[in-house]
Amino acid sequence: MSATKRKFIESHWLTFAAKGGVSIIAGLCMMLTIKSNIGYLTNVIGWAMIGLGCVEIINAIHRIRRKQNLGFPLLLGIVEIAIAICVLFTVNPNLSADELIWLRIILLSAYVLFASILTILIGFRDFKDDTDRWIWVINGMIGCVLAFVMFADNGLSTTTHIKLFGTYLLVNGLSDLFFGIHSKNEMEELHKERATRHLVRKNHDARKTAKKEGRK
Repeated sequence: MSATKRKFIESHWLTFAAKGGVSIIAGLCMMLTIKSNIGYLTNVIGWAMIGLGCVEIINAIHRIRRKQNLGFPLLLGIVEIAIAICVLFTVNPNLSADELIWLRIILLSAYVLFASILTILIGFRDFKDDTDRWIWVINGMIGCVLAFVMFADNGLSTTTHIKLFGTYLLVNGLSDLFFGIHSKNEMEELHKERATRHLVRKNHDARKTAKKEGRK
């Protein structure tokens, strides 16, 4: 059973499953497409980030209703939607050299590096269960490697650079999906444990009540 500090990772398991599904579909669209049209690829990025951002916003609303800390889901959702707006509404198919640098380095690479470092920190900080911890840490390490390649190799074509971003989304999506399924199983076990403890406590209280009545 995963012992956590119950912050961001207390989110409903469907949050991670939904993010995983969106990321996997978008990642495969970018990696496997034969199209080299920048407009098509940036549209895929934009709509994928809108999907991820909307899932996080819904997650934040769910956490408000359950009176949980919502800082990270809300922040991540805002960042992802902001990136989507930048990609969809400020980048055109006929990119200039300056726009290419802005899209490839400032926006996508920085996002991958930031998200990957945060993923590693969450993995080490919030989990004691080895499966949960290494799902997050390995995912973050792969993301950091991809981010450094995206930053360092100026010889990459724009299409290749965007496909690397698609690779990150695919890896991140598989990680989120696997963690969501694992989290669902853990929560089911946790509910069974709580039900058992509640039944034991109820029986104990009933025995104490019966003893008191017998003395009377």
